[in-house]
Amino acid sequence: MQPDTTDILSRTIIPTNTSTNEKVQEIWTFLHSIDAMCQADEASITRVMSDEQLNSLLLRDFEKPILWRNFAERYPLHGIPSSISDFLRELGQLGIEKLEAHNYAEEDTNDELYLDEIVQHFAAPPETRPPLNFLDIRNLILSRVPVHVNKVDLLRLAQRRKAGSAGKGRPLKALLDYADHEFFLLSSRHSISPLHVDTAGQLTYIVGISGCKTWYLPRRFTATKYEILAKFGSSTPEAYYDGWVKVDIMPGDLLIMPPGCPHAVFTPEHALTFGGNFYTLPHLGSSLRVLALHAQFNSVFSNESITEQDYRNFLVMLEAYKDEMDPQQMGSVASSGIMWGITDQHETPKDVASICVRGRGFWRLQAKLRLLIWEIHMKGEAKLS
Repeated sequence: MQPDTTDILSRTIIPTNTSTNEKVQEIWTFLHSIDAMCQADEASITRVMSDEQLNSLLLRDFEKPILWRNFAERYPLHGIPSSISDFLRELGQLGIEKLEAHNYAEEDTNDELYLDEIVQHFAAPPETRPPLNFLDIRNLILSRVPVHVNKVDLLRLAQRRKAGSAGKGRPLKALLDYADHEFFLLSSRHSISPLHVDTAGQLTYIVGISGCKTWYLPRRFTATKYEILAKFGSSTPEAYYDGWVKVDIMPGDLLIMPPGCPHAVFTPEHALTFGGNFYTLPHLGSSLRVLALHAQFNSVFSNESITEQDYRNFLVMLEAYKDEMDPQQMGSVASSGIMWGITDQHETPKDVASICVRGRGFWRLQAKLRLLIWEIHMKGEAKLS
């Protein structure tokens, strides 16, 4: 089955900016610039309309973002609030008192607002309130990871292996707190998320619940694109010479981005979306390369900093699957080593342990990570010989 050719990727029109804040003007200027560079280019994304298509893509090292229109018609988000008012009411019942509000579009400020203030904000006419983003609201309602993601989520699979057996005498416990990887995005009209890469080399999925959010994605996405972001920052549209594509995420739509995919987001109307992060084995090498850039360039590269847990997650995944990678996967992981300072001159574990790279925290965990990457590199060479 082919996608409906009458479905336009985006109908969003960017309004004129009226802010007098210099930094905010820069964000709006960048947004207008990449909007002008957008093309209605179906070749820049991969459309799917079936389980078979999506499952097949997630088993590969895909580069193009994946879009499944009306995904929730087949896989409804049962138990998830379907409107902004219902969502805020649910948060109140869970005892949530405040949410952090990001205002990049007008004042470039971050403030905590009480829940009743947020209710009033969304109840008022949009033009009377500033555009606010409430990002990464931890999902405490109900786990709704798409089944296709669950099948390939490398961290979950590795955690299950690590947990060992379970039975009556040793009851099965939560192997991973799903809520740590699932989130809601609540955004009011005309809010903006500046260009960034998601944290620690993760893949990201987004499902629309209410309203519309517009994703800006680089055309012909390759590793070069996130290297541009790391080196030049988020305000140089001319560096992305291949141009951009924009995709409206409407209620029920599913978008999946590969690791390191730069994206900016604009909200043309009040919107609520649901999403999460995950890793896959085919993308593990790419995730490690993105992690290295994130560690070096930090806030220039991503909206969030790398945590100790992010490094521990990579150690768990590498330990669990280092002996089960195919030659292509091993080669991808090994090739990420150059980003971590590993060269042909490092011939022993002691050599690798002596590597010291400036600008990165958590050096003990990084040392363990480098040793595992080097070990996989050596195993791959042994197999080839």
